[in-house]
Amino acid sequence: MRKYHLVVLHGAAFLALPMTAAVVASGCSANIHDNVINIPNATINASADIDVDNVMPDQTVPITVNVENVYLIAPDMTPPPEHMEDAGHINVYLDTTANPPIAVSAEAKINVKIPADTKPGKHRLICRVHKHDDRPTNKSTEINIEVKASVTIGGDASTTVDGGTGADVGNPPDKTTEVDAGTSADAAAAG
Repeated sequence: MRKYHLVVLHGAAFLALPMTAAVVASGCSANIHDNVINIPNATINASADIDVDNVMPDQTVPITVNVENVYLIAPDMTPPPEHMEDAGHINVYLDTTANPPIAVSAEAKINVKIPADTKPGKHRLICRVHKHDDRPTNKSTEINIEVKASVTIGGDASTTVDGGTGADVGNPPDKTTEVDAGTSADAAAAG
């Protein structure tokens, strides 16, 4: 009886070995770590159609995007069957793709509104191609911008000063207020 028992166990082990090897082999071939989506031969370039060194918070920055080998389509639309693999749109981010996009478009010209709470300094507009179902691809480009401070004096919206140049951009013609971005309080008190 023992001998028979050993033969059965040995046979079961013999049958289990190929099944285990098949499971291990298929597990090794699965690629669960590389989640990058790719559109073959896709390229993207972008440029801003304004002075990128003098951008204000809450300003609209017009950009032109040149995308090749991507069938541009709005994310809420279904691409035609022949473009399921190369259909996509562009998401534009400020500084990091970890935040929600500030613009989404399937057009070559995009008006990107800089958030009103953007701090003065150097920033990046990241333009990244996303598949039509909004999965990000590995195709992106960046536009460097510099955001300048905007100052309002006396609570009157007509007295807005461009912090980058100190030029008065909103006073009535008979009233001039010059403010240096570094000494705005002193200049306002003197004026």
